[in-house]
Amino acid sequence: MDLIRINDVVDNFGISSRTLRYYEEMGLLWSSHPDNKAQRYYDADALERLKQIIVLRKLQIPVKDIVKIFNSENMAVLIQSFVDKLESLDTEISALSELRHLVDDFLHKMLMSGIKKISAITLLYEETEKRLATAEKSELVTFEKLSEISREALKLHDVRVIRLPPMRVLTSRLKTGQAEGLDENLFAKYGFASEPGFRNCFFRKEPNDEWVMLMKIPKDYENETGYIDEDFLGGLYAIATSFMADMDDTFILLRDYINRSDNYEFDAGVDGKLQRDEMIEEILPWDIVAEFNQYQQDIYVPIKIRNKNKEKSIMENVKFLCQSCESPLSKPEDFGTNADGSKNSDYCNACYENGSLYGATI
Repeated sequence: MDLIRINDVVDNFGISSRTLRYYEEMGLLWSSHPDNKAQRYYDADALERLKQIIVLRKLQIPVKDIVKIFNSENMAVLIQSFVDKLESLDTEISALSELRHLVDDFLHKMLMSGIKKISAITLLYEETEKRLATAEKSELVTFEKLSEISREALKLHDVRVIRLPPMRVLTSRLKTGQAEGLDENLFAKYGFASEPGFRNCFFRKEPNDEWVMLMKIPKDYENETGYIDEDFLGGLYAIATSFMADMDDTFILLRDYINRSDNYEFDAGVDGKLQRDEMIEEILPWDIVAEFNQYQQDIYVPIKIRNKNKEKSIMENVKFLCQSCESPLSKPEDFGTNADGSKNSDYCNACYENGSLYGATI
């Protein structure tokens, strides 16, 4: 029986190893470790199942419905999933159609009012008409086209730019060099707990699609664990929020957003390779994850300001930001307080008091 290594599956299907692991956790997929090999391998049946999952996800069928489909093996469940999706699309199309009529009416009123110098408005209108006419034509739907349509439907609703401070972190990579699993409780026995949304724990995407967990630790912590610690450089990141099932497409959309940005570009060297790694951070509380078996992440892509002189000016005048709510910390009075009464420059006084973090929003 032919087995395909996980790295080859990642390359062939354009899907991350973390997404594959998620599908396995949901009971949709399976893998094996033949001859006690470290990497996971997939057989022909698993790859066929993966193809089916990918197609259903490209059609925007929720993962929870896909689980029902494969658990029942009843065509009625599959049909109902498509019916539910059609109803959802009808609702969205109706809302978008109404919005289009409002924009169209607004545009015509502007033109009728004699506004002639804003040529971009008419160009926008002509381009809109052209795109609508193109959309009405029948096209052969390939897998690539399906992926493109799926990402277009997904869109990015909120892109944020933040600056992470430098910090010391404990990684999930053993001192022997091997990376361990991505269990959120991995460092609990050392007194470090992952708190979703509080920016104290990240999952870094390394070469060969290997993911490594990063846990923030005190600068003076004496590392007697079996794991490697390192100095995390921090820096500027573009962030978008995604559910696990949409993570790979959201990464692609966020990269496209950065490519089109007038203000930012990838933090890459002359060879085009990123100087810092992409990351994700879990933002749903762990009890919610356990209750609904649903993961949601902030996706981080490292960026820099396009104008280097402007970046230098901003760096010289940058204010500290609260690592919970992102409010500026411009003076000591804004800082939170530790249990001993001393100031904590990582958090604001609204989020951190007497050594306790509270009031953060996700």
